[in-house]
Amino acid sequence: MAPSSPEAASDRRPHVLFLTFHCPRPDEPGAVRPWLEACQLRDLGCSVTVMTSAIHYMTGRDLRKGGRGWCSESEEDGIRFLRISGLLDYRKSMVRRLIHYTRFATLGFLAAQIRMKRKPDVVLVGTDPILVCPVAWALAGRFRARLVLDERDLYPETALALGVLKPGLLSRGLSIFQRALRRRAAFILCATPGILQSLQAQRVPDEKLGLLYNADPALLPDPRSNPTLASHPPRPESPWGDARFRIIYAGSMGRASDLDTLLEAAARVGADSGIGFLLVGDGERAAGYRVRVERERLPVRFTGPLPRQEARSLIREADLALLLFPEADLFRTALPSKLFDYLGLGCPVVFLGSGDSETVLRESGGGLRLPSGDAAALAHLLLELGAQPERCKAMGCAGRVWFERCVGGEGGRGILRRALAMEHAG
Repeated sequence: MAPSSPEAASDRRPHVLFLTFHCPRPDEPGAVRPWLEACQLRDLGCSVTVMTSAIHYMTGRDLRKGGRGWCSESEEDGIRFLRISGLLDYRKSMVRRLIHYTRFATLGFLAAQIRMKRKPDVVLVGTDPILVCPVAWALAGRFRARLVLDERDLYPETALALGVLKPGLLSRGLSIFQRALRRRAAFILCATPGILQSLQAQRVPDEKLGLLYNADPALLPDPRSNPTLASHPPRPESPWGDARFRIIYAGSMGRASDLDTLLEAAARVGADSGIGFLLVGDGERAAGYRVRVERERLPVRFTGPLPRQEARSLIREADLALLLFPEADLFRTALPSKLFDYLGLGCPVVFLGSGDSETVLRESGGGLRLPSGDAAALAHLLLELGAQPERCKAMGCAGRVWFERCVGGEGGRGILRRALAMEHAG
């Protein structure tokens, strides 16, 4: 059993052990969802221990102070963190990724046995990477805790769609395991309506499902007063250069984002159009994109990965934001946090794809939709919008109004109360 202390024994708050491979802070680049969940759990009155990787999944930086020890401990904003050491360059190959994920799962299980100050009442796990899921299942049984899944992507469907995994015995085995895991779970948090509907189609009971958007309610009521949008020293020059119409893409540069279409549209628009593109983020395809931009002299600039508040400041400065998915059924259920950031910050959106993101844009009036991969249509629309700044402002305002109406309030807190079986908590 986990060690305890008189102080821990006197703490009667529900204790949540949150296993999430990545959990970047607001002053770091990366996905916002894990940090938001940890903070929301804390604000509900829970004692929260986050088990996460010590290696930042985008920058490869070691987040441990001094970079020592297989498991570092820290207290940050009222949340306890256990960070597990790993490979700094794990993204260089699939073999290194597998080693890194296996190390995280194995050492995370060990850390839960010897570094926990209190027995958890709830084990919450982000289901990516899948190797951490058996650990969460085992820990929930070990501590007789409530098991809650945070379904951010559907596995193995996501891996199959991206070509990371091939159809066969392994994929069938993973599918069987995931179905068993969902039966074992007491509750499942779904990141998108499409994920929720997919699980309903798999006959997961409705009472076990809840929709928790990848949206940051802290953007309300005014993004300019939000600490995650802290002001920065004036830049010596615009990151878009001398472009009069500024377009931003913020997010990963890997298989799940169709930036080839963006670059093709930039080539069609041309450097003399007055339109400039800014790509914020990183990923396994970023180096190739940089080479193409340099070779073809495209009106595209890169910032690399940025802390969340700085990326949001750039979104506020942009005239238009882009969200581009490859043509695949999987992406119909994708509803990324950057879309909510775009809308919440009043930046109009052009989306290439279909599904849940298209539905949100249609309902909000915050942007326009084009088919995946249609660079010619995208270039034509960007030239059109570049000459219609008032139209862009109107869409940005509509998206902001929708965000204020639909994202804040008690919705997320109520879902988390259900997940933790504390529906009647204050």
